[in-house]
Amino acid sequence: MRCCVIAKAQNTPLERVRVLQRKLYLAAKANPTRKFGVLYDKVCREDVLRAAYVQVRANKGAPGVDRQTFEEIENGVGIDAFLNDIRQKLVGKRYKPLPVRRVFIPKADGTQRPLGIPVIVDRVVQAAVKIVIEPLFEASFRDFSYGFRPRKSAQQALREVYKWLNYKCHRVVDADLKSYFDTIPHDKLLLSVRTKVIDRSVVKLIEMWLKAGVMEELGVRKETTGTPQGGVISPLLANLYLHWLDRTWERRGFGERRHDAHIVRYADDFVILCRQRPEFYLDQARAVLDRLGLTLNAKKTRILNAREETFDFLGHRFAIRASKRSGELKTFYYPTPKAMKSVKTKIREVVRTGQHRDLPDLIQEKVNPILRGWGNYFKTGNSRMHFLSIANYTTYTLCIMLRKKYKKRSKGWRDHPPSWFYDYHKLFRLDSLVASGSDPERYGRLVSS
Repeated sequence: MRCCVIAKAQNTPLERVRVLQRKLYLAAKANPTRKFGVLYDKVCREDVLRAAYVQVRANKGAPGVDRQTFEEIENGVGIDAFLNDIRQKLVGKRYKPLPVRRVFIPKADGTQRPLGIPVIVDRVVQAAVKIVIEPLFEASFRDFSYGFRPRKSAQQALREVYKWLNYKCHRVVDADLKSYFDTIPHDKLLLSVRTKVIDRSVVKLIEMWLKAGVMEELGVRKETTGTPQGGVISPLLANLYLHWLDRTWERRGFGERRHDAHIVRYADDFVILCRQRPEFYLDQARAVLDRLGLTLNAKKTRILNAREETFDFLGHRFAIRASKRSGELKTFYYPTPKAMKSVKTKIREVVRTGQHRDLPDLIQEKVNPILRGWGNYFKTGNSRMHFLSIANYTTYTLCIMLRKKYKKRSKGWRDHPPSWFYDYHKLFRLDSLVASGSDPERYGRLVSS
């Protein structure tokens, strides 16, 4: 007779944190109107703070205004002492956040996106609060919201848009919010938090982060609106605030058969797909956003017929056109010209600045991560020809670099054909990511494990 041995779950800090999150999620799911008043002690737990540090460390990131790095913590202070100091400050109610460091990153249209980088201590505490309160809000978030959520992804949002286009919802509202992260009113955002969290100490932490201000050249500038992009908890708060739009949409039954108007949202990016009356549904969305103190970007928000025009969503361009094989109308989506230009610029820059390095190191340490990351994001679409274009551009750029580096008179195509880069220097093959097969295999909904 065989004896079955059931593996016992490991009692590690990470497992205990997951058990805590699962209990909070189930409690919130069982009673959607319940408000939770005892959460601060869970934020202060040693295992929660350690799990928060692991998450923050994995994201790396630049130092904040105090210039403290992870290496200084691990090699100098020590992780245990660092986390114990945070815990003592939280328990003693002596924790106060520092202002965030303002940095700007360039956008494709030439403007700059402001980011706020908190110090590592603040990032750890924010991650701890997020670990505790995120399951409470996740229990009520709608299925058509995909941004910054566990087991949700941009690829799932793209497949949802693809599905509704195939269901003949060809009238599209391509919406764009004006400076969303910078215009969220703090008072209304805190009211949104209190729909689930009424622990005053936790709400006070969130309020302090919102009012910590931004360190600039002339000093600390206090903000009355917005959540700084770059903070650990900012995506959750931003998603929570737009949850009011999702709730209104579902409560009014716009996604049901009688309306057949479907919203697909990824954080502040969303589209509405319907069969008729797109102007009506745009007005309904605008009315909700006005009550929230948010504004649609009039220049970028538009109504279109997907059978006549293309539209962009999450870096992909959607188009409905006749299939070259069957001649019937089909939906396609693929990288936008802006996405193509962006990855080419990155490849050109790393090759230009890395030409002094050995070719295998340059390819494997600089070029391959760009190709792999870009390819994994766009692989689910109809991207075969776009992948071929980027692959050809990469080998072309590397070949030009070698010609200039070694002052060759010829173009170098014979000496350095594409196979030479792939076979001898392990250049990443984008064509290995190209999706193939039938539509269900390519676009089928991902099943959460």
